Amino acid sequence: MPTFKHTIPYFKSDGTARVIIRLTHKRETKPIRTDIYVTKDDLTRSGNVKSEYIRGKIEDILKQYRRTIMDLGLKVNAMSIDEIISILSVSKAEGIDFIEFGRGVAEKLKKKGDTGNGSNILTALNSLIRFAGDEHFPINNLTAKFLTEYESWLRVVPSKNSDSPVKGRAISLYTGIFRKLINMAKAEFNDEDHRILKVTVSPFSKYKVPVDQATKKRALSIELIKRIRDLDIGEKDIRMNLARDSFILSFYLVGMNAADLFTCTDIKKGIITYNRKKTASRRKDKAEIQIRVEPEANALFEKYRDQSGSRIFKFYKMYSSSNNFNSALNKGLKQVGAALGIPNLTFYAARHSWATIAVNDCGIDKYLVHEALNHVDETMRVTDIYVARDFSRIWEANKTMISYLQKL
Repeated sequence: MPTFKHTIPYFKSDGTARVIIRLTHKRETKPIRTDIYVTKDDLTRSGNVKSEYIRGKIEDILKQYRRTIMDLGLKVNAMSIDEIISILSVSKAEGIDFIEFGRGVAEKLKKKGDTGNGSNILTALNSLIRFAGDEHFPINNLTAKFLTEYESWLRVVPSKNSDSPVKGRAISLYTGIFRKLINMAKAEFNDEDHRILKVTVSPFSKYKVPVDQATKKRALSIELIKRIRDLDIGEKDIRMNLARDSFILSFYLVGMNAADLFTCTDIKKGIITYNRKKTASRRKDKAEIQIRVEPEANALFEKYRDQSGSRIFKFYKMYSSSNNFNSALNKGLKQVGAALGIPNLTFYAARHSWATIAVNDCGIDKYLVHEALNHVDETMRVTDIYVARDFSRIWEANKTMISYLQKL
C-alpha cells in the first residue's frame, strides 16, 4: 500500500523552501511537489512546521492523496509509482508553479546559448511577479481575466526601471511568452490520451495577445552612413567611439548583430563563420553564415581584435554580456545621432540600411539580400536542404556595397 510523508529538502536563495510529499510504493520512493512554501521562521529547531495553518494545508493534501488511493482499491497494487503520481496529480494541478516552470525553461535556453530568449522570459516573469505580488504563481491561475487585468496594469503603472509604463512591444512580448510557456507546460504535464490534465486553463482562447504596431524602420542613406563613419570624436569619449566603430563594422559585415559581434570566434583566411544568435536555436542549419572581411574593415578589425584568440573581437572583455554590450552601443549611438542630426539612431539601423541600400541603390537582387541577412525563405525550405549554400554571391554583393560607400 502506498504511503506518504511530507519533507522540506532544501531552501532556495530567496529564503523559501517548497514542501515535498514523498510517496513510497513497492520499495520505491519519489517526490511530489506541492504549492506550499515555508521559510526558516516557519520551522522549529528540529525542522517541524510551527504554523497550524501550514500544517493544515499539508494535512489536506495528504488526506486527499490517501482518499484517492482508497478509491483505487486493489488496482493500486498493479500500478507503478509513476502511474500513481500521474493520477494524484490530476487533482493537484496547482502544484505546478508557473514562475518556477518558466525559470526552468529560461535556464535551459541559456545553457543552449540562447541567452536572448532566456533573458526575455525572465524579464516577463519578473513583471508578472510585480503584478501578482508573489514569487510563486499557480499555473491554473493564469486565466483570461487575470491576463486582461495584467495588461491594463502594464499600460498604466511605471516599469521597474523607468518613470513611464512599458510600451506596446513589451506587452506583446510578455503575454506572447506566457502563451508559449502555457503550451509548453501542457505538452509536458498533460496526457490527454489518459485524460490526465494538470494544466486546465486555456486563457489564450479568449484573451488575445496584443499586436504591437511596429515602429516604422528608418533606413539611413549611404550619405548618412558615410557621415557616421567619418564623424570625428575625441578619443576620451570611449562609448561614442565604440558605438560609431561597431556600427560601421556591422555595416561592413552585412549587418552583423551586436550579439554575434560579441560572441563570434571562427575566422579563417579572412572569412568569419558564425551562427546567427537570434535564430540559431530555431533552425536546423543553426543559422550558419560565412562573411568575407573586406579590406576596408581591416583597420577596425585590428583596433578591436582579441589578442588572446579566444574570440574574434575583444568586446567580451569590455562588457560582461552581449546585452550590456548592445545597450552601451545604443546609448553611444544616441550621442552619435545627436551630433549628426539623426533621430532615434540604433545599432539595428546598420543592418536595415545595408539591406535597403543594396536593393534600392545598388540594384542587388532582393532574394540575395534576403539570403545575406540569413533569413529563411519558407517557400524554398525543402529545396535548401539539398542545395549547398554559395556564400560567394553574398561576398560580392557586400563588396559592391562597400565600394559604393567608398566612392562618395
